[in-house]
This record gives sequence, structure tokens and C-alpha cells, in this order.
Amino acid sequence: MPGTRSSRPSNTQQLHEDEDVAFNAHPTACADALSRTAEECARQRERLSRLIARNVGRAELTAAHAIVDTCDLALEECVTQYEEACKTDSIPDESLRKLGNVLWHAAREYLRRHSIADHASRLIKQHDAEALGDLHFEYELEASAALALRHACTSYFKARPEAA
Repeated sequence: MPGTRSSRPSNTQQLHEDEDVAFNAHPTACADALSRTAEECARQRERLSRLIARNVGRAELTAAHAIVDTCDLALEECVTQYEEACKTDSIPDESLRKLGNVLWHAAREYLRRHSIADHASRLIKQHDAEALGDLHFEYELEASAALALRHACTSYFKARPEAA
């Protein structure tokens, strides 16, 4: 019934209440979560690029930026979770552990490059050729980091298809 509140907790509340259960996790589970989040992050960034190329309206573009920002925050959280899990335990399968670490490195580099490119684009006030060249270089490095992240996800999912 509209306007009345149920005493049952919402799905979001249930997720937060189960947080300790969900992320008192083994590094393998954290690497799985990292891979899924990284893949979604890359997918949303590609979607944003397509929208920019189509020259869509400001509202749609703003919403797409918000989704990308949310995905990036989720990726940061997964990176931290993986780091914490690996402090006390490790992935038993050596090849999977290497792929998990490659994914972790790619995610960290992607987040670092994304942050640098955003910061550079905000700082550049004058649009001289040198400043625009530097900005273009930063965006190229960001694109390279995004591609490396996508490749790391693909490799991880090939080794562990049940994570997808």
C-alpha cells in the first residue's frame, strides 16, 4: 500500500546487515568480487564513451558519469578488500593467485590513472597546445590502464569461469 512502511527490512538494509558475512572472505572470493566489479567498471566506462560520441543530452551524460563514479568507488572498495584478505591468507592455486594479483595491480593502476586524468583536466585553465598535449597524454595513459584492466578480467575469468 503506498505511503505505508513495511516492518520488513529492504534489500539494501539486508545487504548491509549481511556485510560481515559477505566480506569476511577468503582472497579467492575477494578476487572474484574484484573481477566482477572491474568488468562492470570497464563496461560502464565504455558506455560513457559511446554516449559522449553520440553527443547525448546533459541529463543522460550526467547520469552516466554518476554510474561510472559509483563503479569506480566500488572498485576501490574491492581493491581494499582484496588487500585486506591477502594480508592473512592467500589463494591456494598459484596460477589463480598470480591472475588475482595481476587483476589487483591493473585495478590499482586504472584507479590511479583515472584520478590523475580527472585532476589534470580540472587544473588546465588555459588551452595552449602544450597543456592540451599533456591532457591528451594523460587520457591515453588512462585508456591504456582501462584496457589492461579489461584484459586482466578476461584472463581471470578464463581461469575461473565460475567467478563471472
